[in-house]
Amino acid sequence: MRLRGWSDRKRKGFVMRIRVREGFLLILPLVFSLFFLTSLSIALPTSLYAAEDVPGWWVPGSAEIERTVQRVSEELERTVKGIYVPIGVAGDSDRMDRLIDLVLATELNAMVIDVKDDNGWIAYRSGLDSVSLYRTQQARLGELEELATRLDELGIYAIARVVVFKDSRLVLARPELAVQHRDGGPWRDRTGAAWLDPYSREAWQYTIDIAVEVAEAGFPEVQFDYVRFPTDGAVSAARYTWAEENTSRADVITAFLEEAQWALAGAGAFSSADVFGLVTTVADDMRIGQNWERVSAVVDYMSPMVYPSHYGPNIYGLPVPNEAPYETVWHAMEDGLERTTPRDALVRPWLQDFSWGYRYGPAEVRAQIEAVHDWGVDSWLLWNAGGIYTREALLDADER
Repeated sequence: MRLRGWSDRKRKGFVMRIRVREGFLLILPLVFSLFFLTSLSIALPTSLYAAEDVPGWWVPGSAEIERTVQRVSEELERTVKGIYVPIGVAGDSDRMDRLIDLVLATELNAMVIDVKDDNGWIAYRSGLDSVSLYRTQQARLGELEELATRLDELGIYAIARVVVFKDSRLVLARPELAVQHRDGGPWRDRTGAAWLDPYSREAWQYTIDIAVEVAEAGFPEVQFDYVRFPTDGAVSAARYTWAEENTSRADVITAFLEEAQWALAGAGAFSSADVFGLVTTVADDMRIGQNWERVSAVVDYMSPMVYPSHYGPNIYGLPVPNEAPYETVWHAMEDGLERTTPRDALVRPWLQDFSWGYRYGPAEVRAQIEAVHDWGVDSWLLWNAGGIYTREALLDADER
């Protein structure tokens, strides 16, 4: 059954979820204050619960908490139609300006911008000691605050893409944090890239620190990509030095995302996670640590990469999924939404605007978008590794 009215169902669940998160963050200082004052036997008047009645005190009353919950809920459920912007484009003023013009002229309203890329480069001027110490900075974006402010003034929702465990740069500086090869030295995938050991808490903290810094620079959302165990290459030769007994891969990925989500909530930003398209359908974690129910329970947005070109023959009963963009995306969305409760992350899929094995033009790109819309979901993201998008597949701005 199609989940029409998805936003209404989500709103009820997310108000409850945000009430816990935002209400807790608001009330936590009060709890400590009350505990401290009570320990000194200081009588607290009933009027303390109304901030305006006690000069010098601010205590969130129920009305203030409700307003905060409502505000965050509305921000969380915003419609996002975005495009991926690689560092090479974001760091080139002319090309970036052209993409901004595309967003302003069409139904698009968001950009997913690399701030930590697939190689591990930090793309902005970071103030973190770890980034300076490990020499992982390549500041092609300059000051991140300036970019965030510019996009905000233009009404463009800015999402910072942070690649997590695929990180050759940090491995170069800290090889002991890497996935190791059974014969010695860091393990590398088919492309020659090194990966951080997902069990390493130090690797977690390095990435979380970057995410928080990005949020504090003004990005309202941080999207975690490659938040998984490696898949390409001789994975049987991979060894995990920091593995903990009785801790599964799904445990590790879920725990990292939960810790990152809480850190970002404290910085006033949302969290999102990119997952393989098949994660919407399969019951297990595919040996990469990504399980649909577990991940969607700890982040604000789930972005399954439902690229039709990435599905094998006869998936969903389709002989060649790549040649059936509408049907492939429709079935992937069906499976993901049926496994998602109102308390879970909002689903915002990645769609392909590139050709791989079958030519994709305006009709194929638009078919994917319509498949998403037909499930009552109005948010989606387009991926093209080169930052080149099909204008003809998009509605004009006045048709949003």
